[in-house]
Amino acid sequence: MYKCSNCKIVINDERKTCPLCHKVLDDMSEDEVKAAAERFGMPVGYPDVRERDKKIRFVLRLILFVFIVMEAAAVIVNYIVTPHYKWSLISAVALLYFYICIYYWVKRDAGFALKLGIQLVLTGLVVYFIDRFTGNRGWAVEWVIPGLILLGDAIVFFFMMLNRQMWYSYLVILIFLTVCSIGVMSLYMTKHIDNFILPIICISLSCVALLATIVFGDKEFSREMARRFHV
Repeated sequence: MYKCSNCKIVINDERKTCPLCHKVLDDMSEDEVKAAAERFGMPVGYPDVRERDKKIRFVLRLILFVFIVMEAAAVIVNYIVTPHYKWSLISAVALLYFYICIYYWVKRDAGFALKLGIQLVLTGLVVYFIDRFTGNRGWAVEWVIPGLILLGDAIVFFFMMLNRQMWYSYLVILIFLTVCSIGVMSLYMTKHIDNFILPIICISLSCVALLATIVFGDKEFSREMARRFHV
């Protein structure tokens, strides 16, 4: 029997994380187990969620099956209709992208900030692949990836304001976006891209947001850095 110190609930199955907030569960002492049994009239304080997990696994497998059938059909059509242009590779990457996103958001016991970071990285990789596959015109690096960074900054700022008590939980993704902004700016400085408006906006907003977090975060910032990076 386990408990979630954050949600104040008791859980009596094999889960290692809370089904509500996804925090790692704590073990319960014998006295706490007895108190929970007396309070709830049974040794269960939260319903067994294993049946729900089975349904989720079935749905994910069904989605995977449908995606494989769709890609097989795309390959056949590509071979018959346009054998000179392998556009089925793009559809394969797109379907793989959607499946990984669905799996990670539904199945993985991770926080919103981490899921958002994975989503941004996957989207950036997909658009970069499409750009390279269709002629390497550079639109992915010059426009789409900086746009994704700005979108990430906006989402992080929104959720920091919405969830002010847990604002520090978005610190890692904010640092990640700042590093990405520096990377995009370095591409402009080394003449690999010509667009300078979005890189400047990206690095300005990301650095200002991170600086504000450092200055106003005070002890919470220091504790989060020590917890995440052991510094």
